Amino acid sequence: MAMSETSRTPLPHAAPRGFLAAAASQHGGLITAFFLMALIVPFLGSYWIKNFTSMIAVAIAAQGVALLHARLGFVSLAGIAMMGVGGWFGLRLAHATGLPFEIVLVLAALCTGAAGVLLGLPALKHRGLIYALITLMFAAGFHVVVSSIGFPDGGSGFWGRIDGSAERQLMARPAIAASDLAYFLYALAIAAAAFTATHIVTKSAVGRAWAMIRAGDAVAHAAGVRIGIARAKAFGLAGALAGVGGCLLAGSIGQLDGRSFDPVQSLLLYGLVIIAGPWSLAAALIAGFLYRMFPAILDSWGVDGDIAITIFGLALIHAIVSAPRGIAGQLHDLTSAIQNRLSGVDR
Repeated sequence: MAMSETSRTPLPHAAPRGFLAAAASQHGGLITAFFLMALIVPFLGSYWIKNFTSMIAVAIAAQGVALLHARLGFVSLAGIAMMGVGGWFGLRLAHATGLPFEIVLVLAALCTGAAGVLLGLPALKHRGLIYALITLMFAAGFHVVVSSIGFPDGGSGFWGRIDGSAERQLMARPAIAASDLAYFLYALAIAAAAFTATHIVTKSAVGRAWAMIRAGDAVAHAAGVRIGIARAKAFGLAGALAGVGGCLLAGSIGQLDGRSFDPVQSLLLYGLVIIAGPWSLAAALIAGFLYRMFPAILDSWGVDGDIAITIFGLALIHAIVSAPRGIAGQLHDLTSAIQNRLSGVDR
């Protein structure tokens, strides 16, 4: 009898192994992309290493935009602006406190997460076009402020700006990631942790609550979901992800320029998330690649990088009309078809 009961008791490590196996199976392409970047990017020049680092930072922020769209059905047109908020907090904390980069990164994520919750408050009453316009106006307002005042550069006071002709200070990188290559690998590890955390949250009770909310408020109420709190968690997570991306970007460059946070860039990021396919975790990485690397590749070929906007517009029309699952969904279908071919299913 004891042996029978023991045989029916699951092994203590069976669930974690099953979870990891399921995650690896579901996101195999994303994991492969991370490994390929870790192997290939170190052999590229400094220009490409810096661009890939920026791509990783944008991809982390794009993850939050995709989460709000896919899990709750909200259109956030402030993705790049929220990155700027995270960069502002990161720069201000780094210059004011001198804390290690890792602590600054966590604090910047928490502060930007709180800002994300505040930006999500109108979602308690509005959604759809109204909420999208609210986020776009926030992005425009943030751009005006940072363009006129600037980002912290080591000065005193609330804004942390240097007065007069004093030299602007740069944000210090982590001690273990002082070089461009080391910082890229550092950012890649942070991104892997962020993607893993997002996957865990979406598979938890919180993620199931989001799925019910997307199905309809009536469904969520019937299931006992506290809609306001569940939405606040989503906006907080999206803000924290943007904060991590913005802080990593600030650490990569050492300083930020307000002109880089034009509201059009937030519009562009949302469009690229739709093109990539927001229902897949890999979409954020694809969106980051399209946002940062695709124009750089065109420039390296002697083609004006601005033509990428035209290409993105056509791709967005294609995604809306005939490919609602985006590039990530199409790649998943392609790999599934290839696997079926190789296993003889289609014979």
